[in-house]
Amino acid sequence: MLLLLTIALLGSRPCWAAQQYGNGGGTYFSTSENYDLEITGLRVFFGAINNIRAIQVKFGDSWDDRRGASGGTSQELLLWQGEHITEIHGAFDMLIHYLVVCTDVRGCVSFGKNAGKQFSAFPSQEGQVLTGIFGQYGLLGLKAIGFTWDYPLVEDSTVAPATQSGRK
Repeated sequence: MLLLLTIALLGSRPCWAAQQYGNGGGTYFSTSENYDLEITGLRVFFGAINNIRAIQVKFGDSWDDRRGASGGTSQELLLWQGEHITEIHGAFDMLIHYLVVCTDVRGCVSFGKNAGKQFSAFPSQEGQVLTGIFGQYGLLGLKAIGFTWDYPLVEDSTVAPATQSGRK
């Protein structure tokens, strides 16, 4: 009964959260919970001390709010239609320094400089993909990061029959 109540409170497409990587502390952040749109891109902002200052996720055609500290230069990954993020690796010490984002189509793309303690994040079930990002940040950038995974949205493959308007 408690499980059913939890699922009902989370909505029709619950996100299953994994652990958070990094030392933490600071302000908590989480990407929007838009269960109708899939992640279609990532934008990562870098600071002068080889750290990740902020992250931004694209859902469908729109970029979500930037999460983290202000400033920095950016690098982005735009996913192809039907492409999904299936695993993430990275490194941290006092801040997050490095992310490697792997997809089910193109392989892996790296962001930042590999320095510090290594981590790897995978979905708990085969077939799940990245659906959100959460963590903590301070003045210098991201102090911790975590990932939510769920099954990709199912596209409606049925086509409505053509109708005739009766116009001549």
